Amino acid sequence: MSAETISIIAVLVAGLSALYARWAVKEAKKANELNRFKALLDLKSGYLAEMDNQTRAAKDWGKDDGFSQACRDKFAKADTKHREVCKELDAYHSRLVKNEI
Repeated sequence: MSAETISIIAVLVAGLSALYARWAVKEAKKANELNRFKALLDLKSGYLAEMDNQTRAAKDWGKDDGFSQACRDKFAKADTKHREVCKELDAYHSRLVKNEI
């Protein structure tokens, strides 16, 4: 094999390596986006569970006192966070539907 043949093969291998690296970066970004989406879904279900727990705790307590107020406050905080997560999920949802992720 001549030096020219070896250099042509080396250029081809380098080009294929660059294409593979580019593809790998795109796939890694996609995987990160999907993992973030899943984390947001987990947060959403966690906040819903917290809101349900606080509602049941206040209802089971049966009195309108400091404990019930604390439950309502925790519910309000969880509801605020739940709304923030839902807003983020809406953005991801539109990107998923458009197949941009």
